[in-house]
Amino acid sequence: MTEHPIPLPPFPSREELRKAGTRQEAIDELYEVWLAAHAEAVKLAERLPAVFGYPPRPKITLHVARGYDDEWILTEERIAELAALDPEQHWTEVSAESTHQFQEYFTFSDAEGWRFYLPAFLHHYLAEFPLSGWDAVYWACTERKHFDLVTPEQAAFIDEFLSLCHAWED
Repeated sequence: MTEHPIPLPPFPSREELRKAGTRQEAIDELYEVWLAAHAEAVKLAERLPAVFGYPPRPKITLHVARGYDDEWILTEERIAELAALDPEQHWTEVSAESTHQFQEYFTFSDAEGWRFYLPAFLHHYLAEFPLSGWDAVYWACTERKHFDLVTPEQAAFIDEFLSLCHAWED
C-alpha cells in the first residue's frame, strides 16, 4: 500500500449544521472559527498514512476488546470468534461508525492494537474536528497507556494532535 492521504469529508455547511440541530446563534458566532480549526485538522490528518504506515492487524480487535469489557476472560476460540466480526485488515478500513461505537477500545487494547487502531480513531476524530464528541482517542493519547510500539515520529504527531485539541477546543 502506498502512503497517500486519505481524504476527509468537507466541513459541514452552515445549513447542514443547522439541520443537524446546531443552534443558529452558535453557527453565527463560531462558524469561521470552526472552519479554521477544521483546516488545521485536515493538514494533520493528511500526514497520518506517512506517520503511522500500515501496522499489522492486532489480536485484540474492536470486538475482542468489547468482549474483554463484557466477559473479562476470553478463550482463544472466543477471541477468534469475536475477531472475525472485524473485517478490517488495515486501519484505513475502520469506519467512523466503528470508532464511535467502540469508544472503550483503548481501555482493553494492547500495544499492537493501539498501534493499529489509533490512526483510524485519529482520522475520524480529525474529520469531525472541532465538533467531534467522541473523545476516546483524545484520552488514549493523553494517558499514553500503550506507548511501547510508538515511534518518536508518531509520538511527535500525537503531541501535535493534543496541541491542536488544546488550541481549538477550549
